[in-house]
Amino acid sequence: MKIATRTALNYAILTAGILFVFAYVVYFISEKNRQDEFIDRLGYKITWRSEFIFDADTDSLKIMELHKRNKKLLNEADISVYNSQKQLIFTDIRPSSKNQYYLGKLIRTGKNRITWQRKERQYMGVKYKFENKTYYIIGSAIDVTGMAHIAEFKKDIIVTYIISILIIFIIGFIFSYYTLKPLKDIIIQIRDISEHNLNKRLVVPKAKDEIYELTETFNSTFNRLEKSFNNHRQFVTTISHEFRTPLSILITELELAKELNVTVEDYKTSIDNALQDANHASQLSSALLDFARASYDVSQISFVDLRMDEILADAILALFRKNKDYKIDINYMSNDADKDESNYDFRGNPYLLEIAFLNLMENACKYSSDHHCNVEMEAKNSAITIRFIDKGIGILEEDQEKIFDLFYRGNNKNYEKGNGIGLSIVKRITEIHQGRLYLNSRPGMGTIFCLQFDPALAFVTKK
Repeated sequence: MKIATRTALNYAILTAGILFVFAYVVYFISEKNRQDEFIDRLGYKITWRSEFIFDADTDSLKIMELHKRNKKLLNEADISVYNSQKQLIFTDIRPSSKNQYYLGKLIRTGKNRITWQRKERQYMGVKYKFENKTYYIIGSAIDVTGMAHIAEFKKDIIVTYIISILIIFIIGFIFSYYTLKPLKDIIIQIRDISEHNLNKRLVVPKAKDEIYELTETFNSTFNRLEKSFNNHRQFVTTISHEFRTPLSILITELELAKELNVTVEDYKTSIDNALQDANHASQLSSALLDFARASYDVSQISFVDLRMDEILADAILALFRKNKDYKIDINYMSNDADKDESNYDFRGNPYLLEIAFLNLMENACKYSSDHHCNVEMEAKNSAITIRFIDKGIGILEEDQEKIFDLFYRGNNKNYEKGNGIGLSIVKRITEIHQGRLYLNSRPGMGTIFCLQFDPALAFVTKK
């Protein structure tokens, strides 16, 4: 059952319950008013009949004849008259067997009148005094007209009740349909979005209500999905493309070794070549894994309190483990840092920051003839600035705009082997930590990569 139908049905059931209570109360009050009004009329008729019998001093047979004639036209009350000894002295009809019981009750209570009902007939016992004598009159009648009216009223209420429920259900269904129509439109739009058109977005309504918030939430989710899907697709494409060359070379080298090698030296040469290709594939896989981690959703990355200089020291140790010929110098440019060590406090991900520092220092050493990198750290105006300076081959001006693109390699590809991933990783890690990355390079004179972080901004955005 769809929401529109279920909502309309629930609304109709709830309203039906309320209307039923209302209709029952109206019917109950109407029936009570009919009974009260009929009892009053019955009392008037009994009093009138009593006065006619006692005051007119008319023959009993003549009175009964007139009563029968009027009863057909006016629905007169039937009365039975008793004296103070409870002896019947006049009656229109055969007295009920219960008359003596209610007559005794009337005498015991001392009231002027009592009422009771048996089936459809209403009874009333009245104390009547005439010429200093007490008489008791029991009258009864059936409210034919009132009961007919109340029965018709009951039918009208039932018919009106049923029609009202049907109308309420229809109105509720229409109301629910148009209320939920924006949701149906959203469902239709979502069905049209697949992995082939993840760039498509939902139409945002003008009214800033819950539907607007839902649409914005869906669009935000699609943005994250598109980014994740593109990263995944790019990662898969990259792996399939970049791994094909080293693996093909490795397989070819082993096949040639199997077919052509004869001496031990030949096998050693083939093994060395294969090992070199395997190391290249391993380095490529590590770089791609680091890029994948740097491309995670920021909300899924853990941030901790750390010291930036300690992360840099860890990166230097990791670099020396990779190549002992590299040289790193660290210069602290601010004396304030020596006075207050908290100037280098930061909130970030130590693993990613170490990868960024390691890549920048490795590039500086790799593309410098002296394999030397000078690192400057400065804490000033609540900002941490780290510069990685080398005197290497530099970067051409036309390459500087594209150097941070994934797999892009400029003129340096003729100088040293690489995969074009490192600087893309550095840029992404810097963005994750709300930092800024600057490049200043002149061909043949060296390059400066500058990282600038604001601890206050990082604490606010990441905590």
